[in-house]
Amino acid sequence: MEGEDSTTLNIDQFETMFRRNHQFLCAVAMQYVHDQFAAEDMVQDFFIDFWQRRHTIQLTTGFEAYARRAVKYKCIDFLRKSAVTEKRNSMLAALEEEQEHHDEQEYNEIRHQRYIKIVELIQKLPENRQNIFIMHAVDKMSYAEIAKKQNISINTVKTQLSRAYSALRNHAILVFIAFSSLSGRF
Repeated sequence: MEGEDSTTLNIDQFETMFRRNHQFLCAVAMQYVHDQFAAEDMVQDFFIDFWQRRHTIQLTTGFEAYARRAVKYKCIDFLRKSAVTEKRNSMLAALEEEQEHHDEQEYNEIRHQRYIKIVELIQKLPENRQNIFIMHAVDKMSYAEIAKKQNISINTVKTQLSRAYSALRNHAILVFIAFSSLSGRF
């Protein structure tokens, strides 16, 4: 199209230019972006832009030189935007990882404080009830095993466990509410 005025470009001429130069321009773009799909996108964007601005573009060189330069600049712009996006994504990933680590530490601290409170509540139980509770909840002993070991009836074991769980449940609800308001997550 060298020497031709681009304002007289019709669709048939444009299609001929496209077919004649598409592969060459994709190769030019590949030298910059090293990605076939991105290269094809750059070339397609160039041709769309060229068609839309065909009435205002004044070619001072041949079409191939103009197109090569335009595709080159489109690729450079694409690479700049990709680098900025990649840098932002890296920064966001680092911030998210830091926040997750902080949240995990906070969660573990709250769990630890709850554990301490539960241990304190268990320690406030009467000694006999506390021993029966620990044998059942921690040592996983059956009612019969506890009754035999403590030399008490199974009904006494059931009563003591019921009272222990009731006391712990009542106090644990208060502990849970206190920690929930602190953490804002539970």
